[in-house]
Amino acid sequence: MTTTYTMGDTLQVGSQLMNGAIVVACTKIIERDPGEVRAVWVAVCIRSGEYHPFVVWNVVATPEGFFAHLGDYYHHVIEAIGRFQDRGGSL
Repeated sequence: MTTTYTMGDTLQVGSQLMNGAIVVACTKIIERDPGEVRAVWVAVCIRSGEYHPFVVWNVVATPEGFFAHLGDYYHHVIEAIGRFQDRGGSL
């Protein structure tokens, strides 16, 4: 089971993004400053039924939910984890 999160919640493994992808690893790379509306994570996500099922995105907390952008797409999770770590992620 997955849950859709909205701003103010923490992105975590199992979170579902607004595009339906599921987070399998994530690291916060930008903290939310007081008065700001966004925090940013780097995340490895899985998308069922896609040609490239693994993707590394920057994920931004918005009032509508978690928004993914700046993606790198992969066939294999090992490749995605390598890119995730290159972008500042840690397991």
